[in-house]
Amino acid sequence: MKKNLLFIASVATLLLASCTTNKPAQEVNHIKKIVFPGDYPDPSIVREGNDFYMTHSSFTYYPGLLVWHSTDLVNWEPISRAVPDQEYSIFAPEICKVGDKFYIYYPSSAGRNFVVMADNPAGPWEGPFEVAAEGIDPGHVYAENGKQYLYTNNCWAVELTDDGLAAAGERQKLYDGWEFPSDWETEGFWLESPKLFKRGEYFYLVTAEGGTAGPATSHMVVVARSKSALGPWENMPSNPLVHTYSIEDEWWSKGHGTIFDDADGNWYIVYHSYRNSYHTLGRTTIIESIEWTEDGWPKLANEANDYEEDEIGSAQYAALRNYSNPLMWAKWEAGFEGNQLWTTTAVDRAYEITAEYELTEGAKAGLYLFYNENAYIGLQDTASHFYLRIRNDKNVATTEKSLDGENWTVVDSNVDVSGYHHNNHGGFFALRPSIMLSEGVTVKNFSYKVL
Repeated sequence: MKKNLLFIASVATLLLASCTTNKPAQEVNHIKKIVFPGDYPDPSIVREGNDFYMTHSSFTYYPGLLVWHSTDLVNWEPISRAVPDQEYSIFAPEICKVGDKFYIYYPSSAGRNFVVMADNPAGPWEGPFEVAAEGIDPGHVYAENGKQYLYTNNCWAVELTDDGLAAAGERQKLYDGWEFPSDWETEGFWLESPKLFKRGEYFYLVTAEGGTAGPATSHMVVVARSKSALGPWENMPSNPLVHTYSIEDEWWSKGHGTIFDDADGNWYIVYHSYRNSYHTLGRTTIIESIEWTEDGWPKLANEANDYEEDEIGSAQYAALRNYSNPLMWAKWEAGFEGNQLWTTTAVDRAYEITAEYELTEGAKAGLYLFYNENAYIGLQDTASHFYLRIRNDKNVATTEKSLDGENWTVVDSNVDVSGYHHNNHGGFFALRPSIMLSEGVTVKNFSYKVL
């Protein structure tokens, strides 16, 4: 961890200033808003009073599971990372309250489910503890009998011990999903992301179907209900609740939803989606208001395809671009060319990143737009002091280097990076601004500029 701490200390000296993102509470009912543009997939949210906490898949980037806090659902501040270095990928977590503690359940590429817990989502987090539950995309629920259950993909469920840290019995298959029309263009059936909540006399089961990426019309959010947390489940007549119906829509592959309420009784859904033609940015987090029909089913409060998005200079965008905050950086666990690779999340379609380095003899450093080892663009140097710059103008990239920060030499220009995404290279990652460093490197400055 020594090199990790050195880099985090270096990042903390960057020029961009920290900012407080939580504004006074405001009326947010009937919102339809992009809240996390960029690589924020598989959102999971929990409320405690007037406070909301959200986390997302962190995959092979560590420390993992960045936790965000908000009091108004509009402005979010990063407060902790819940998982230290591990040798597996983390995806589709579930943040929830178990007793008087906060838990995050998460599956891994190691084929096992884990959980971490904390008294406060700001940390410190304890664990991870292995849950010994099969499947992915966990969803936690307290049943009508007071017992806890963990649902996983294909809607298998297993009872948990009273402390919620381990499976306590055999798993059961409890729901077969909703059969969408056979002529819909999807990746397949893929019954995933079971999320559960109770409203009135009913438990509601919210699932994802259709596949996460692939065709623009692949993903969706499906709803069912029952008077028992273990079913039998009745499908909503108007399914799906959320879906992309046309490749012409601004947001593609909408799905992986969680329904929740606020302290005033307003209801919302949070889900993820790719921006049209920008798979490279990863999956954006969107929040929409929910209304309830007379017969007790949820529906979108605004079914139009127009989404509110913050202005470039807003407090929320400033928080997402605050790369002086060490919480906004995570390392690529595999490393790169035998060195550490630290990554962060781009939130704009056109941007420019610049880094200034000081090196000791024998060291090297680089600047990249990195998807994985088979899909990246960047450059590196071994000089004692130099600058590197990458411009990504709507998926067309140019790389440059300089010894003084004023006179620049173009290395590569007009490189098409639009294909650097999951549909071509797998992994469900994003094309992320990244800094490569060996021993003996000081990152004197990193800047991110919106074009």
